[in-house]
Amino acid sequence: MAENEKKHPKVLDWLGLLSLGFFLMLFGAIWITTPNLTEEVRTFFTPENWRLMNVTENITFPEPERNYPIVYTAAMQFCFIFGVFHIVIFALRFAIHEPLDKKGGTISGAVFWLSAGFFLSMLANKTISWFGFLAGLIISVGLSIIVSSIVKLFRKV
Repeated sequence: MAENEKKHPKVLDWLGLLSLGFFLMLFGAIWITTPNLTEEVRTFFTPENWRLMNVTENITFPEPERNYPIVYTAAMQFCFIFGVFHIVIFALRFAIHEPLDKKGGTISGAVFWLSAGFFLSMLANKTISWFGFLAGLIISVGLSIIVSSIVKLFRKV
């Protein structure tokens, strides 16, 4: 057994399980309460809905043929609510004195979900294009990594 495992035996992450349960419940609740979501999602994912667009001379990416505000808004609502839930979990992790790695992962998740929700709201409002949204997702992942790294730096201090 490694030295680290002796000091910190593996325990079940109850807040992680709570988060998974909330994820599933929220997904179902948004699916049920959003009118016409099933048909919109079905249409969104049909192969006929996608076209290849040149991003540069040698790079092409798929893009939906039209805007899907119902799908984008439902996804945005999910992201915002789940991001706020991550902040609640973050506060609980502080209250029960959980390790810094778990706190970092939770706040990193909150940053990702909230920023992804922001870019989805811009997509739903036609403020950005599909490719702007994809760039926003890349930004969201980058922000999440930066926040996680900053939190982990506090372990060294």
